[in-house]
Amino acid sequence: MAAAGGNVKMADVAKLAGVSLTTVGRVIHKNGYVSEENRRRVQDAVKKLGYVPNTLAQGLKGGVAMVGHILQFSPNMLFAQISRAVDQACTQRGYSVLSFTKYGLPGEDDRIVTEFIGRRMSGVLITSISKFDPLLVKKLERAGIPVVWIERAPEHADRVLLDDHTGVYNAINLMIQAGHRRIAYIGLEGGGQVEKLRLQGYHDALRENGIDRDPALEQFSKSYQPPEGRGAMGRLWEKGPRPTAVFAAADTLLSGAMQYLYQAGVRLPADLSVMGYDNTLSAMLSPPVNSVAIQAEEMGRRAVDLLLRRREEPEGGPATLWVGTELVDRGTVVPPQGP
Repeated sequence: MAAAGGNVKMADVAKLAGVSLTTVGRVIHKNGYVSEENRRRVQDAVKKLGYVPNTLAQGLKGGVAMVGHILQFSPNMLFAQISRAVDQACTQRGYSVLSFTKYGLPGEDDRIVTEFIGRRMSGVLITSISKFDPLLVKKLERAGIPVVWIERAPEHADRVLLDDHTGVYNAINLMIQAGHRRIAYIGLEGGGQVEKLRLQGYHDALRENGIDRDPALEQFSKSYQPPEGRGAMGRLWEKGPRPTAVFAAADTLLSGAMQYLYQAGVRLPADLSVMGYDNTLSAMLSPPVNSVAIQAEEMGRRAVDLLLRRREEPEGGPATLWVGTELVDRGTVVPPQGP
């Protein structure tokens, strides 16, 4: 039997179905008469062999070098930054980008992968989707299409990851150096490796500075939506004793927290120091706030370089590349006021 996926040709389908190549073409392209029996035989052969039509050859004679990009739908503007960085890095290397956003709809993963195989992509990048169906990833790889993961990724895969632990660790240290000891943390409950690394960075900074962890200062949300940050801030402020500084593990969460603080009459940073994470909204808030910036351009560049390298060296072992962060100081971390 012929190899599955992108290596299967129309001739393989015709042979298995016991029909002519012309008949296969009519069924695939839905053009011309074919008996119901032959149509069924062709469709069964297509399914059995995993044949994917070469849409690139159909629509773009002469072809074009393309990279696929799959992103998870999210209100977090970090993904938009990474997407733009990927587009720029690909353009600089002579590649076009075909992006798909996942919304969690039935069958969408299979549809996206089928489209990529049909277009004979040079490679595929997957941003922040660590649980993308591994069978579909294997399908891409069997078709000769390498895959690189960005920001969230499974083990034993080519991936470019953000050093979330160090980013949060440095942020909390800055607050401690300013004199804060009651530092609250707002993050995502449960979550994956990214969330665990951010929370661990918070814990490690407290521990290494001799500050006991206080679970009452840790509030977790169900999503990164601003209303979740607002609710978390309300719980922190109303239960007491109140923190003197608040770190939010995403700018979207901090924006919601600031909505609560504004209505509560809390002055920033005079009454409370605050800092966000990812530097996507922080410059647009009032006041503009400190945040941990993601080096999105470097993530995009390194991911594209790794993808193209893997295309040239398909047999190499999986590579993990780490990208750092940097603190952006906008003056919202100051020494605590009062006792």
